[in-house]
This record gives sequence, structure tokens and C-alpha cells, in this order.
Amino acid sequence: MLNELSLFSGYSGMTLGLRLAGLEVRTVGYCEIEPYCQELLRRRIRDGLLDWAPIITNINGADFRPMAGLVDIITAGFPCQPHSKAGRRLGKEDPRDRWPDTLRVIRDVGPHYVLLENVQGLADGADPYAAEIIGQLSEVGMDAVWGLHSAAEAGAPHIRRRWWCLAYTHADGERYVHTEANLH
Repeated sequence: MLNELSLFSGYSGMTLGLRLAGLEVRTVGYCEIEPYCQELLRRRIRDGLLDWAPIITNINGADFRPMAGLVDIITAGFPCQPHSKAGRRLGKEDPRDRWPDTLRVIRDVGPHYVLLENVQGLADGADPYAAEIIGQLSEVGMDAVWGLHSAAEAGAPHIRRRWWCLAYTHADGERYVHTEANLH
């Protein structure tokens, strides 16, 4: 059983996806700023589709240190607007960039695994933001595998390429052996 902290939870799609993939995941905390999504999480908790766990309403300034040692995996589809081709592509200069907050939570909580998702634009260009993210994960003691994958690869009727990253602590490296087969 993996204890999960879900950041930028939305409707908890990453949690549900992990379960559909056959992993036993128990959510110990949700973090979601949007009131509509908070209500959706509450309803799915009441329905029994999601685990009861506190909903932290804003990652900004929230203290996650009490969760240290309680979380095995952090999932985070941090906001994509700063990196999306549909936007102004301001990256880390965009005030909506929440990667620094995500990294702070990773440092404070110390999970074994981190699963990240974002738009393809994060990995585009001569100096992709994804490279900075991977470097910062390394600085906090994590190795990572990442890649661009389309929704079609999972059977959806559209392309919608996304950047996915699975990071794991150096100590867990023997548990997750990187092979090409692990990426598909």
C-alpha cells in the first residue's frame, strides 16, 4: 500500500489512474485551490470513491512538514499555463508557476516516489524547464525517468502529448530498474 499526497488534485485523476494501473494507493491528503474541485473531492469522498483525507486549499504557505515519513508518493499535475503553447510561455517568470511550491513539498515530506505530469511545452525549446525540474529532483536525492506520451498511447482517440516524470529516491533505485519497457 502506497500512501499518496495528491497535489493540484483536480478530480483526483492521477490517484484514480494509479488505481486503474493496479497499484494499491491510499490518499492521505489532497491539495486543491479551486472550490469546484474541492467540492467534487468532498462528494467523491462521501461516495466512497476516494479516501477520506484532509483537503488543503492552497499550497502557497501550507506547512506539509508534519506529513514527513507518512507519504510514499506525491502526485502532482502542477499548473500548466506558464508552459503551455496556448499561453504566453513565461515559464518560471509566470506567477502561476507552482513547480517551486511542489519542490518545497517534496523536500519537506521526503516521499520515496514522485509522479509529475504537465504539458509538452515544459520539455520544448533549447533550455527546457523540464531539465531544471529533473536537476532539482536530483539535488533532493531523486533519480527520474521521464518522457512525452500521448493520450493515444493509452487508448484515447486523440493525441494530447504530455510530459510525465517518475522520480524515486536514490535508495529506491534498485526497486525501480530503468528499462525501455518501464516507459511504456
